[in-house]
Amino acid sequence: MAVSDDDKVKPGESEEEETDEETGEDTEDSAAGTDEEDSDEEDDSAEEDDSAEEDRNVDDSAPPKAKAAPTKPAPQKAPNAVVGKGSPTWVMPLYVAGLVFVYLGERVLSATPNVHWAATGGGALAAIVATVARFNPNWRADGERKAIEQLMALLSVAGLVALGIYAATTEWGSEALGIADMELEARESLETVLTISWVVLILLTTLPMLFAELALHPMRWAERLEGRRVRAAAAGGTTLALAAAYGCFFVYAAGGADLKADYSYFKTSRPSEPTKKIVASMEEPIEVIAFFPQVNDVGAEVERYLQDLAKGSSNVQITVEDRLLLPKLARELRATQDGVIVLKRGDVNKRLTIGADMKNARPKLKTLDRDFQEQLLKIARARRTAYLTVGHGELNDRPKNAATRSGQEASILRQLLEKQNYTVKSLSSAQGLANDIPDDADLLVILGPVDPFLPEEISSVKRYADRGGHIFMALDPDVIRREQLSPLGQAGIDATGASKPPGAGSAAPAGSATPPKPAGSAPAPKPPASAAPGTSATPPGEAPPPPPVSEKAERMAALAATVGVKFDATTLAHPEKHFRRRYNKSDRTMLATNRFSSHASVSTLSKNAASTAVLIFGVGSLERAPGAKEKIDFAVKSLSGTFNDVNGNYEFDKATEKKWSYNVGAAVSRPSAGAAKDAPKKDEKADPHAGDKKADKKKEETGMPDEMRAFVLADADALTDLIVSRNGPNGLLFVDAIRWLGGEESWSGEDTTEEDIRLEHTKEKDQVWFYATIFGAPLFVLACGLLVSRRSRGSRGGRS
Repeated sequence: MAVSDDDKVKPGESEEEETDEETGEDTEDSAAGTDEEDSDEEDDSAEEDDSAEEDRNVDDSAPPKAKAAPTKPAPQKAPNAVVGKGSPTWVMPLYVAGLVFVYLGERVLSATPNVHWAATGGGALAAIVATVARFNPNWRADGERKAIEQLMALLSVAGLVALGIYAATTEWGSEALGIADMELEARESLETVLTISWVVLILLTTLPMLFAELALHPMRWAERLEGRRVRAAAAGGTTLALAAAYGCFFVYAAGGADLKADYSYFKTSRPSEPTKKIVASMEEPIEVIAFFPQVNDVGAEVERYLQDLAKGSSNVQITVEDRLLLPKLARELRATQDGVIVLKRGDVNKRLTIGADMKNARPKLKTLDRDFQEQLLKIARARRTAYLTVGHGELNDRPKNAATRSGQEASILRQLLEKQNYTVKSLSSAQGLANDIPDDADLLVILGPVDPFLPEEISSVKRYADRGGHIFMALDPDVIRREQLSPLGQAGIDATGASKPPGAGSAAPAGSATPPKPAGSAPAPKPPASAAPGTSATPPGEAPPPPPVSEKAERMAALAATVGVKFDATTLAHPEKHFRRRYNKSDRTMLATNRFSSHASVSTLSKNAASTAVLIFGVGSLERAPGAKEKIDFAVKSLSGTFNDVNGNYEFDKATEKKWSYNVGAAVSRPSAGAAKDAPKKDEKADPHAGDKKADKKKEETGMPDEMRAFVLADADALTDLIVSRNGPNGLLFVDAIRWLGGEESWSGEDTTEEDIRLEHTKEKDQVWFYATIFGAPLFVLACGLLVSRRSRGSRGGRS
């Protein structure tokens, strides 16, 4: 029986597994008797077998031969097989890690040579190994997979080229290639081109590789790859890299253009109430001439300020002139450049330079009112002299090692005095403090002495007050408290290590004279009767008695008594209303208060008490001294509920302590008593106070009030640079008190300034901000984009 060609089993067909590109069906159906056409590519051996079968003699009567069953396809390789599946998954992470280590070695670890070379060399080696791995013959692939691997290998090689270009820009690379020996201009141009080249090339290689790898990862072990999706991802990475490069080039090119757009906050300060009051109080009118070009932005801002100042006042005459049109006037007033403001009163001229360029003048316009007021004070009255005591560890008496008292100085107060038209001088025992206060002293400032004043110095301060002096005094109770609570002080041992007899803490040192008690001064303060040791036995469970009063406390109390005030060095505390710094009970002494009287020395703070508070850390308390005849106004008080921490345990002990609103600031005044009665007799010719004619003439010139005035503050820490720089009301308290002491209380008020608040960061914070903006923000945007894109693809898949 003859067998038809359709029934014949061709030997080569069972091993072929051709798949249709559109339907995906195997061509095995043609071997099973389907109507599809035979493949044109058949083995020659199969054709020879067919011809041989046709030549055979087959019996036609024999039953038809059954069709041969198709043979099974060859078993497929496991999905995990490496052969034919392209490079393994660890190649891309190794490549990226290599680039990261190169960056760390060159940018972060460059200060340590060994670690720098280890990180840079290791990173470069990792990138090279990852690139070579893509050309390994064992990991070759066919079809779409082969095209993808070729693309990744090409990008990886381009990345190595970028690293090579970067190496040429380094110090050792430029020396090896001779770039360092080139002319400066040519070398800078070449280095610029090389830098731009490697940066752009590293972006154009790394980003497409990352995007392509992310698209390839879900289908890495699939039978068929969607090469179109991988190539689209790589194209997206290339687009992003080109956009980043374009942005960098645009910013670089824009930086070279002479154009600038500033969107930061800017505002010229307006005339403050103190400045207007100073102008209104002047007996002789002043003339203000501003020299600016006719069309100038800075001149327009200054003219607006001056016009606001002249409103409602007939004592000021404002003119804005062009210096080039009036050369004679400019030469007379010594205005040699544009942007100068001249204040003229009679024959006295003062100049304030602002500048005519807005870029440079902008910071000065923000503080225009403060600077203008400083120059205005110089022509409003004669310059005064302020003496700051030194030699007792005062805030203004800086130690040799300033680092040990960082922030505990009083340099800001010194600047504030100078801005009020005071000449600041130092006064110690060697400069006459133990003898007498100089005649030209318009103001005496005592800022937190650590060591006690000598009896002779206290007497000198007392005589100065009696003849109508003006004193600002800030006492520091922490000095006495540390002495009382120290083991040496409690054990009855002095600072030199010698033991002291009982009761010697309040006695004067051997060989020294007992300090004379000025007339009307109060005796040294004593401990409260309820807390005095020896009055009664301490009941079990109650607070121990307070330590005895030391010599330092007596001297400090005697200093305060020179102006009729009793100073109590017991530190005040509040159980609830306090700052938290150490997060323990000692924070209860870090207080703030907004309780001010209506006295002129605190008028500005009193008007703004609802939004203003003065910081007082470790503050004592004040009272009227027994027998004092001075007029005392306790201008600053602590908040209600404050208690005097007698035993220093930061807890309120009802038996020995009292909750109250304590006095912490006092304004004292009394009529001048003329020459001090207790002053030592001197030769009439040499007596500087004979008839007080010289002192009276000085007061008439400077306009100082003809009465004794003193302002006493029971906390010196409130005036340190650390506190004043961070809390403006503390500095305002000092300025208003100085103005009242000088008889200028009508000028009190807050100066206006538009200065930006300075942001200070530590080195660690700067590093955090740097890496957060350089890496954190771009990675966040990239993560958001990936999240949105994945969700959008998922939603489209769900709808389909």
